Amino acid sequence: MQLSQIAGAMPTIQKLLDSSLKVNIAFRIAKFAKDIEPHMESYEKLRGELLEKYGTKDGSESEGGQERYIFKNGQAEKFSAELTKLLDEEIDLKVKKIKINDLKGAELTPRDILALDWALSEK
Repeated sequence: MQLSQIAGAMPTIQKLLDSSLKVNIAFRIAKFAKDIEPHMESYEKLRGELLEKYGTKDGSESEGGQERYIFKNGQAEKFSAELTKLLDEEIDLKVKKIKINDLKGAELTPRDILALDWALSEK
């Protein structure tokens, strides 16, 4: 599994952590969230270092409360290339697939389902 799959699924995983689900499914999601936490912490730390390396803070914040960065003179391309390499890293995680029917009550959007495609099964 690639780090990009986990990073892309984080908003959906967080949504599932706040959903009322069957206890066995809630346990599996909580365990998975705990297993990926160190990978996401490392990702966020390295992403921040790349932002500092290639960008300059512009003093404002995005809607999510994160600082905005400005990239000059081809620095955005360098940042993007290094971030892509990071996101392409393979992560060794064992994920027991969850049946889509077991997520009743979670109010997932089609985008959420796509983000978790690697962790879901129809049967």
